Amino acid sequence: MFKFLKTTALGGVLFILPLILIGVLVQKAVHILRVPISKLLPMFEHHTVAGVTALSIVALLALLLLCFLAGLLAKTKTAKRVRHLIEDKLLDNVPGYRLLKDTMARMTGIEDDIDTQVGLYIDGDIVQFCLIVEIKDAWTSIFIPDGGSAGLTAGAVQMVPSEQVYLTELTWLEVLKCLKRNGHDSLSLAEPWLPKAA
Repeated sequence: MFKFLKTTALGGVLFILPLILIGVLVQKAVHILRVPISKLLPMFEHHTVAGVTALSIVALLALLLLCFLAGLLAKTKTAKRVRHLIEDKLLDNVPGYRLLKDTMARMTGIEDDIDTQVGLYIDGDIVQFCLIVEIKDAWTSIFIPDGGSAGLTAGAVQMVPSEQVYLTELTWLEVLKCLKRNGHDSLSLAEPWLPKAA
């Protein structure tokens, strides 16, 4: 019971912290952009829209434009090499980073950036959802997520015989949704890939 509470709380913290961090960073970025924008476009400084200064709205729009331009830059080969280097050396050491990245990529429709495939790990009569980490010949490295909301960031990595892992066409978001409902509809989700009884 204590392990369940601990992993669920930890999973919740690791899930909500990046959202809080994004909110703080956006607020700071808008605050920084207000200064040059007020000098370039002073007419916005004393106007408000629904209680928000027009200068803040313009700064937010400028931030969105910068993000769009950064997204275009990120598609270049040089930027991808730099990003992969940073991920390999730094970000992959952050617990749950890879899963959070893949989940965000699926939510935003950036399928090219996703390298996580969902599988079914079958050990005797036990079947579990898993994420394929690496496949090498007769062995497969898998991540088995914990149940509940902690499944996004908590779980166990195992190296198992490849013959015990069935690759699926499921998305990680479908599995995560199932985990958040404590496994409801898991049989329906897994049924197309479950081995047929003899």
